[in-house]
Amino acid sequence: MRSWRQLSLAHGPPAALLALGGPALPNFKGTEDRGKYQRPRALACDPLPPPAERRGSRQQFEAIRSFRQKLEQKKLPLIGIGVQMTDITSTDALADCSDFMWYDMEHVPFSPEVLKWHIIAAHGKGCPAIVRVPGPNRVDGVGLPWGTFIKHALDSNADGIAVPQVRTAADVRSIVADCRYPTGGQRKPPFDRAQPSTMQEPNRFSRGFGPTTPMNYGRILLSDYLEEADRNIFVCVMIETVEALENIDEICSVPGLDCVILGANDLSGALGIPYQGESEETMGAVEKIITAAQKHGKYIFFGTRYPQAAKQMVAKGVQIVHIGHDVLAAVSYQEALVSDLKAAC
Repeated sequence: MRSWRQLSLAHGPPAALLALGGPALPNFKGTEDRGKYQRPRALACDPLPPPAERRGSRQQFEAIRSFRQKLEQKKLPLIGIGVQMTDITSTDALADCSDFMWYDMEHVPFSPEVLKWHIIAAHGKGCPAIVRVPGPNRVDGVGLPWGTFIKHALDSNADGIAVPQVRTAADVRSIVADCRYPTGGQRKPPFDRAQPSTMQEPNRFSRGFGPTTPMNYGRILLSDYLEEADRNIFVCVMIETVEALENIDEICSVPGLDCVILGANDLSGALGIPYQGESEETMGAVEKIITAAQKHGKYIFFGTRYPQAAKQMVAKGVQIVHIGHDVLAAVSYQEALVSDLKAAC
C-alpha cells in the first residue's frame, strides 16, 4: 500500500487547489530538487488594527453616549420598548425604531445568558440597553438584595440599571455604589481619590470586577474602560413606595443617580388606591416626584402601555418613556388586523 505522500506525488495537487489560481507545486523527485523551487510570495494583507481601534472596542459605550447626548440636547422624549420574548430577533427587529431597549428582569423570567444575547443584539444596532433588576417588596434590616443582580446585568454589558422598590436615600447610595468601580490606586483623575474601607464608608463605590464582555474580551485598556464605565452607566431608581415618596427630595439629591422612574401602578397601590394611576392622590404624588427631580437635575422616566398617558406625562416634564413591549405589540397588531378583516366579511 502506498503512503499518502506517494499518492500525492503521483496524482499532483487536488483540483480544488488548482481552482484557486495559484501555481501548482512541482512533483519533487528527491531532496536535491527542493532548492530549485521558490514558494510564491504571499498576498499583501492589512495587519490587525490595535485592539482599541477595532469595531467591538469602538462601539462600547457608543449607544449610551448617544442616549445621554440626546438628553443633554433636549431631543425629547426618548422612547423605548420592553422585550419579553427570549428570541433575540425581537431586539434586532425593534432596536432600529427605539431610543433604548427595556429588559425587565423583575417580572420577566429571562436567564442571564438570554439577557446577554439581547444586549449584544441591541448594541449591534447602536441601541442602549436598560435593565430593571429584581427588587424586594420589603427590605428588612441591612440586607439589600439588588447588588448581585446589578453585577450580573452590568457584566452582561447593560448600559443602564433600574432598581425597583427603593425607600431611602441610603438605598439609592448603595445602588450608585454597586454601579461604580472603586477609586484610587492607578486610576486617572478624577477617579484617583483613595476611598476608605467599607467599614468606614459602607456606600463607597464597590462594583465587583469581572467585565469580560464590556471590555471587549480584554481588548480595551483597563484604565480606559474603568473611566468610561463610571462616566456612562445610567443609574435609575423607581419611586413606587410611600417611604420613597416621603424621602423624595433627599433621594433626588444623591450624587451619581441619573434618573427617577415613576412607578404609578405600584405607587397607587402603596397609597391605598391600587391601579388608580390617574386619581388625584396618585397624580399629586407624581407632581411631587417631578418637582424634586427637576430641582436636583435628575431625568424623569415613565412607563405605560397607553399612548395618551405617555403624552400627558411628557407634557408634565417626563423626558424618557418606555411604552409597551414586543408581545403587546404583536397581540395588538394581530387583534386589530383580524377584527378588521372579520368586520369586512
